[in-house]
Formats: sequence, C-alpha cells, structure tokens
Amino acid sequence: MSSPVGRAASLVAVALLLAAGALGGTYFGMAAPFSGDVYDTVTQGAETVESPYGSATVTYDRWGVPHVSAENERALYFAVGYVQARDRLFQMDLQRRLIGGRLSAVVGERALESDRFHRSLDFEGAAEASWERVRESAAGPSLSAFADGVNHYAETRPLPPEYALLDVEFEAWTPVDSLLVGKQIAWSLSGSFTDLRRATVRSRLGEEALALYPDRLDHETPIIRGESDAAAFDPNDTVAPSDASSAAVAGTGGETDGGAGTDADFAGLYDRLEPYDTRPGVGSNSWVVSGDHTASGKPALANDPHLSLTVPGVWYEMHLRTDGMETRGVAFPGIPYVVIGRTADVAWGFTNVGGDFTDLYTYETRNGSYRYGDEFRAFDTRVESIRVKEGDGYRTVNHTVRKTVHGPVVRRAGRQVAVAWPGFSATNESLGAYRLNHAAEINDVERAARIWDVPAQNLVAATRDGETLYVAAGKYPIRRTDGRVVRGDRLFDGSAKEGEWAGYTPYGNSSWRGFVPFEAVPRVENPDYLATANQRTMDDPPFYVGTGETYADPYRGQRIYERLDRRAASDEPMDAAFSRSVQRDVRSVAAEAFTGYALAATDEMSPSTREYAATLDGWNYSMRADSEAALVYRLWIEAFRNETFGDEFAAAGLDDDYYPKLSVLHGLPADSEWYDDRSTPARETRADVAARAMATARERIEREGYETYGDYNRLDLNHPFQRAFLDYPERPMDGSLFTVFNFWNGPSTQHGSSMRMVVAFGEESNLVLPGGNSGVFWSDHYHDQLGLWVTGRYRTVTMATPEREPTIVFESAPASTEVDG
Repeated sequence: MSSPVGRAASLVAVALLLAAGALGGTYFGMAAPFSGDVYDTVTQGAETVESPYGSATVTYDRWGVPHVSAENERALYFAVGYVQARDRLFQMDLQRRLIGGRLSAVVGERALESDRFHRSLDFEGAAEASWERVRESAAGPSLSAFADGVNHYAETRPLPPEYALLDVEFEAWTPVDSLLVGKQIAWSLSGSFTDLRRATVRSRLGEEALALYPDRLDHETPIIRGESDAAAFDPNDTVAPSDASSAAVAGTGGETDGGAGTDADFAGLYDRLEPYDTRPGVGSNSWVVSGDHTASGKPALANDPHLSLTVPGVWYEMHLRTDGMETRGVAFPGIPYVVIGRTADVAWGFTNVGGDFTDLYTYETRNGSYRYGDEFRAFDTRVESIRVKEGDGYRTVNHTVRKTVHGPVVRRAGRQVAVAWPGFSATNESLGAYRLNHAAEINDVERAARIWDVPAQNLVAATRDGETLYVAAGKYPIRRTDGRVVRGDRLFDGSAKEGEWAGYTPYGNSSWRGFVPFEAVPRVENPDYLATANQRTMDDPPFYVGTGETYADPYRGQRIYERLDRRAASDEPMDAAFSRSVQRDVRSVAAEAFTGYALAATDEMSPSTREYAATLDGWNYSMRADSEAALVYRLWIEAFRNETFGDEFAAAGLDDDYYPKLSVLHGLPADSEWYDDRSTPARETRADVAARAMATARERIEREGYETYGDYNRLDLNHPFQRAFLDYPERPMDGSLFTVFNFWNGPSTQHGSSMRMVVAFGEESNLVLPGGNSGVFWSDHYHDQLGLWVTGRYRTVTMATPEREPTIVFESAPASTEVDG
C-alpha cells in the first residue's frame, strides 16, 4: 500500500464513507452492462404525490437541490424521504446493507467477510437500541415519516436500474435503518482497532518501535491555544464501577482453553481487522470567526469535511422549511436531517475529534465461557444466517455472534477480543441533529451538543446575533483498573476487569455516569477565532482524550492558524472571500519541513538526480497541478518514507499502513537507526536515504512520463458498477493530504473535501459539492458541480426558495399505517 491512510479507507473511510464508495468498484464489476430498455422504464418522479401527513411542495433549483416546504414537520420529512429516495435510493440501500452485514445477498461471496465483521459487531442491534431511546422524543415522528416517504417512493415509482441489474428487491426502509446509517458514520469516525495495531507493532518490531508512536505529536498548534472554558474536572472524582475489583479466580478447577494472551497472540487478529480499521490523518477543516474580524460585524464559519470521494458523492444538499423551523445544508443519504449547515440565525460545522473511543478486552476462556472477575460466564451467543447470492439463487452461511459484558466479540484463529464503543449503546445523535436543525440561538446549539454521544466532534457554531462557540461534543469514557483511572491505549484484561467504563451498557440504555460530564468537555465560548483540523484538542486536557496515533498530523492546523493569525494582525477583514481563499490554500507546511532534507543531500546524488532535486530550490511549497517541484516533492516524500521504514517493516510482515505519522518521521535525528538499511554493511543516515529517495522519484517520473504534479495527482472517481459512462470526468488536481485544499489520490480510494461551505452572516454564503446532488446518472445534476469543486469555485446559497413552479406537490391523503421500526 502506498497510501499512509491505509487499506481501511477502501472500505470504511475516516469518514463518513458511503457504501457505494466503500465498495470501491470491487464488488460490482461483474454486473451486466446497462441497457436502454432498463432506463426507458425510469422517470424522474411524480408531479403529484399523496401524503398521509399533509401538504408539501418540492422545488428543485438549477443545481438539483430540493427546497422542501410543508404545512407540518411530518409532512416535511415524508417529502424528504421521498426526494432522497428519488435521488439516492440505491446508495441508501447499499449503505444499510454494508453496515448491517447484508451485502452478500446482493453481490455474493466477495462481501461475505465484510458481512461477518459487521454482524459480529451487531450495528443493527445498536441502531435498534437507539430507536427505542429516541422514538418517543421530538425526533421520533420525523424518523418515522421519513421512512414512510422512502417507502412510498419505492412502492409507487420504478426502482433505480441497479436493482434490475443485480436482480434484487428493495426491502422497506425503517427508522432503524436511518439510525443504522448513523452508526456507520459514527464508527467510521470513532471506531478503531488502534490498540491491536499497536500490539502488533510491538510484537513484530519490539518495544523500541513504540517510540515511533508517541503519546503527543511534536507541535504547538492545538485547537484550543489558550484556556478552555470547560468546568474544572478531576476524573478521579467520577463514579467507579461498584464491582471493579480484579480478584483472581481460586479453586475453579478444570482446564482453560485460552488465556488473555500476549501481543504476539493478537497480531493475527489485527491482520483480519485491518481492512475495517479507521485511521486518522485524512480529516477535515473548520474555523469560526467573530464579528470583530469581519466587515459586516457578523460572525463567519467555514467547514470542509475530508472524506472518501465517491460516485455518487457522500453528501446530499437540501433546504427544508415549515412553521417553526428552516434549515439548509448537507445530509447523509438515509438521514432526514441537515448534518452540517445553517438555520436562518445559526450556522454550525463539524470535524472529527480523533480521540480514543474504542477499548478492547481479552479473556481467559474455558469450555466456551469467559472469566469475569471470580466467575466464568457464558458468552451471550446467537447464530445468524447470512444469505449469499450464488448464481440465480442463494446459499446460507451460519455466523455465530458473541457478546460479553464489555461488548461484541471479534475472533480469528482462536483469539478474540471484545469491543467497547459508546456507539454500541443507545445514543442520541439523531436527536442532537434534530435540535441543530431547529437552532435559533447559541443555547440551542449547546442543547444539541449536550446530548451528542457519537461520534465525538469538534463542533463550531456562529449566530447572526454575534455569538460563537467551540465544543468537543461527545461521550468520553473514563477507564478504571482496580479503582484507579487509567489510559485507554492498551489491550485490557477483561477477565481481571481492567479498563472498565462505569455507566456503559452495550445494546441498552447507558447512564454514562462514569464518563466525562458535558460541562467538563473542552470548549471555548465566544472565541475571537478558532480553527480545527483534527489536531489534538488542547495541550493538557484534564482527562485522557487520545494520543499521537489518534490525532492527525499538525500541518493543516498550522497552516490555517498561520493564515488566520496573519489576517487578524492586518487591517483586512476575515470575510467570506478570505475564508474561501483559505479553503483553497495549497501551501504545504509538510513540504516546507521536509524539502531541506532533500536539498541537504544533493552531494550524495548523481548529476541527473541532482537536477530533479534542484527544482525544489526556491520552491514556494505550493502543491499545484502545474508545478514540477510539487511532483518531485510528492514522489520523493513517498520514497523517503519507504526508504526509511520499508526494510524493517516489510521484514516484520508490516506494510506501509503501519508507518508512523509524517511529523514523527520529520523529528527523527539525522543518524537515527531507522535510516539504516539493514541489508547493507554500511550505516546509512538521513542524507543517504534522501538521496536514494530522489533517485527513486526520478526513475518513476521518467518511467511514467510525468511532467507536472497534475500528471500524477489526478481525480479519478469511478462508479461501483465499473462502467465508463457512470464515472466522473478525470481531472488533474491541486492539493495533497497535508494541504488545506485537500486531495489524496491513494491506490484504492481518493480523499478530499467532500464539500466546502462558508456561511457569513451579513454577506453571501457558499457551498460546493465534488460532483452533483443527484445519484441518477442521466440527471443534469449528476456531476454538474465537479468543475467548480476542482478549481476551487463555489455556488452562492441563500435561504430563499427558487421562484419557479414546484417539481413535486404532496397532497393530503388518508393516513396509512406508519413504518415503526
């Protein structure tokens, strides 16, 4: 693998990866060619639709964005379900099948391992628990009405042609399915097997290798650069588990069939789980600026989440209005609410916190039971049937799902761990999103953040009245062993009750009594300006949040703060145009840090290689498509990483997905042992490795015929069905993994700004998607925004409904039986 993001990105991207993108084209290449007969049966929706909840209208604007107005909220969300199904039904269906472990029924054997993994973690059970929690809340009726709208479309309109091509039926959508999509999003951003990965590195490379994975990355640009406004907090004062003793078992008798195990024992388990692991580093950007720095005197907010780029895209834009609420922004298909966006008076954005929210537990087992404290308990076990498509029929594969007091169990080769993650409990993020969609003031944002469980998010918000806010919203577990608070960056012995979370109930209602209270979560009230880019939250948090492994490299955060600080010191306002320019910024702080290493090694290079290195001399570190220097740097830094770590890691059976962060590489001394090539008698230094890497880059450039960065750094987004006419047009791209204008062309997936949004109260606001709003390939809006997105341009977005005739009119009809999960 050449991507530092890792193999996991092809299935579950840092994230918010939709199933169509997660499958990366690998599952659908066998599908039959499209035929005109199929398309001829499909129309673009009805002009008049009966609704059991009341009247509504949908007016599509010139970019295919639905503006939905309704007489009440249920009528509104029925219409939202209908239009999402109209534009994205197959994508929605794929996503729930992926996370629910039901993909093999569509595509056959190649998805079976994925289904086993997702069944083992029982995301569906977690979604069902969440539905029981929120069904009687304010969000419950809207989730039910949305499901009814989806099903009404599927029952009354021709299904997308993908169903005929795969010979599968659409199964009714339920409110649980929307929450299941939410679990997929949350897991892709906060679920992780980092502790297993760390154990694998330790077992194969030795204890000394852990120095490559420091607790804290070496930089001075956290999100909160001053003081947090959170309440004082001591994790030792939180509630401890009442039965947290780790008493040994005495006199149990009999033979045990497995102990807690060593790091080496669990390396093989991680080999299985690595494709489903999520790795930090792709990330997102956001910032909020107070009215003190804008010409209008009103705040401004910018957000561009960096996720996998897919066909169709990750986000669906919509504008919703009824009495008492109006919101506009982007949603994940399958979820009825705007996730990132604004109301008339409030704007908000998210980036991933990147902390440590997943713990793994090993056990001593005996006769099919596991030891917990001073007793052996039977695993909570059930056998599920997985349908696997095979020719014109199906076969059934039985899969055993096991759970312990800590959570679901994943197994391989006789080794197993239980997984604790807040999202396995009944959670409230759907209600949190509902509250944001109704926000009229900053207190409404706080009410939403207070109940936000997973994924933990850096929430920035601004109001028309001039208030700004940052809060790291989410549930932060406090681990205890023998009553003592401990960190979460290790495998815990579940039999000894190590690392327990008080108040956590997987697949049930958690009290969260042993978690960090909301008042103590890092926050800044009315920041002058503040930026997030997945770097660490603050330098010295009062409780364990994460490590250098869970946070992103600091380069994007450093560059954003550099731009904001410089602007704040000038007489120029931080207006919408300034925020757009920052989102388009392609100067690489990483390149600035590393280029000197290449230039210092020119004496070790051949004359022809030295000519390539010379392109970096005087370069401005901008990763532009038309730049020769950017090309040389990008291929050189990839080779430099491989030359540094490749011999040791490959010999240990570890690919480059295990390599440490780029900022860790930068901090190695020039004579570090990692620079030494173990296959040669000499001891190599940084200069030797830099020279070799430049020779490798030169050979690759000449072999491939590259002339500029855009020859290599290309947008190449393909539909999962692997048909050229379904793919987006290929384009050369600016940007890199470490620039604010973010784009990464990995070997199996591509990442970048999955949308860009700037909301500036007092002047125009902007948004753009990397493709289009429709997933229907013959739509004019399939990829009509792609050219804007590639070149860093934007659309103006307002809270006005287009002055044109409605596309769809929903008329009142007798109420029908609701889908109720």
